[in-house]
Amino acid sequence: MKNPPIDIEKTIKVAVEAGRLSASRTAKDAYKATERRLYAIPVLRRKLEDDKERLEEIKAHGPRHKSSSVSRFVRSGARLTPDEILEAVIMDAEATIAADEYELEVMENALDFISEDDYYLTVTGRYIEELTDEEIAARIPCDSSTVWRNRKRLVQRVAIMLYGAAAVK
Repeated sequence: MKNPPIDIEKTIKVAVEAGRLSASRTAKDAYKATERRLYAIPVLRRKLEDDKERLEEIKAHGPRHKSSSVSRFVRSGARLTPDEILEAVIMDAEATIAADEYELEVMENALDFISEDDYYLTVTGRYIEELTDEEIAARIPCDSSTVWRNRKRLVQRVAIMLYGAAAVK
């Protein structure tokens, strides 16, 4: 059986269109992911404070109770000493704190990139201070549609800082 002839131009057009659709989807995904990360900033800051306090408490007094997360440190057939368990709990807490600190540092650097913009409050007001568009508009002062439009522009710039070319529409 003979294969049908391939229309090169049609194949190229289909591939280019598929690439455009994929890039558009990727850019939307990057924008949404950026919004999720911006919304997470205040929660991460609070969690980081709590985790640091808990770590200091663990270092001073040991764990409050048996931690279910310690089981991953148990070697098959071997029991860990209380000191080994304490060390494992501390290492786990320090790793969690380091990951959260890194995320906050990345987000703060990305926000610094747009901090000189006159509409910077449209981003920080919405995602960090949890203000409404009307409250932000009153502070700037401007119309609430201007708040929305400029926030979208600035979040797009933050997304590019975080995800590079994948965030470009």
